[in-house]
Amino acid sequence: MKIVFEDLNDEVIYRIYDVEPKYENILQMCFYQKDGRGYIKKYPKNAKYLDKMKKRYYQNAQRMFDQLGYFCDVPWEKGLKKFCSMVQDSNINWWLTGSCAACIRGVELNPHDIDIMIDSKSVAEITELFKDYLIEPIINTNGWLTKDFGVIFMDVRIDIASDPSPVLDEPEPVDCGPFALNHLEVVNWNGFQIKVPPLDLQLNVNRKRGRMDRVKKMEEFLHHGN
Repeated sequence: MKIVFEDLNDEVIYRIYDVEPKYENILQMCFYQKDGRGYIKKYPKNAKYLDKMKKRYYQNAQRMFDQLGYFCDVPWEKGLKKFCSMVQDSNINWWLTGSCAACIRGVELNPHDIDIMIDSKSVAEITELFKDYLIEPIINTNGWLTKDFGVIFMDVRIDIASDPSPVLDEPEPVDCGPFALNHLEVVNWNGFQIKVPPLDLQLNVNRKRGRMDRVKKMEEFLHHGN
């Protein structure tokens, strides 16, 4: 896997090429576009701290994709503890979703990243706070499923998304949509008070996606009254 950065008018292109086949599904999952010369993502050239991000991306991309493919260990607990420590004295309003949200309740899953939801008004503050750890700028998605999206790498990939779109909850609520946002619960994990979606939403999402191993673990957890 090789990585280069290219300037094109007012954009910077992250390009990955000479990719082993085992990474192709991972890159597609991360919404990289294939253009005949590799996989690319484009970002505004005026994004704050972009030079820092390119350097950190170059240093950590291989490890990140290895984690996403479960080709190496994923120290999600270490990354989440560090994230919690850094935001606890800030004004950032955030909550945890995805498999880590179930894990901190005690459901034994195997996360390959951390999914954080924030208010869009916190984008500037979180960009400042994590300027040394961002690898993709938190920018407006122009109509995607969340208003903003960006990526931190801090021992593990941390996706940052803001203001989930109502379309996420159609035809039924998911664990990262507006319904979840309005029904958050608080879990005490390693001394941190972390807001998470109801576990039954996560159960429904995983059942819909056919992740029956996760469904079984969540059902067992709920059945034992934890």
